[in-house]
Amino acid sequence: MLKLLKITLKISQLIVIIGLLLTSQAYAAENFCGRNQPHAIDTWYDQAMGKTRGITVNMRNVQGEAYQKWDRELNQNYKKLLNLLNEKDKKDLKEAQRAWLKFMSLEDKFLWSNAVYGNRGTMATLVVADRGMSRLRDRVCDLEIYLEVVKENQRSN
Repeated sequence: MLKLLKITLKISQLIVIIGLLLTSQAYAAENFCGRNQPHAIDTWYDQAMGKTRGITVNMRNVQGEAYQKWDRELNQNYKKLLNLLNEKDKKDLKEAQRAWLKFMSLEDKFLWSNAVYGNRGTMATLVVADRGMSRLRDRVCDLEIYLEVVKENQRSN
């Protein structure tokens, strides 16, 4: 009975991992941040993942490069937004960004815990990296929306 339970758990974990991997591929084809087209990074990511032949190290390399691209995009948007804000709002944005970075770090720490993916092998690396990249991508969207709102507010005043 215990052996059957372990097998069932492993199959369940595999299903979750495959689902997460499929969602990472799926969002590449979606429109980005409410726009009518995908982001250039998503398009690049989808094409690059298609060339990995499912080899874990190749997939991780693509994820790493995509993460760097999203990180650069985030930093560019963050700097643009800071340049548009008054001193009080800059302080608030900086505080929010520090809190978000802390969340990212703590979330990754939890994902790597033995309770979640800490001892799940090479597939866990792909899943955890995908989660981090998804959070980063979402933050880029948030900052782009804030940029648009601030610009619109400044035009209205």
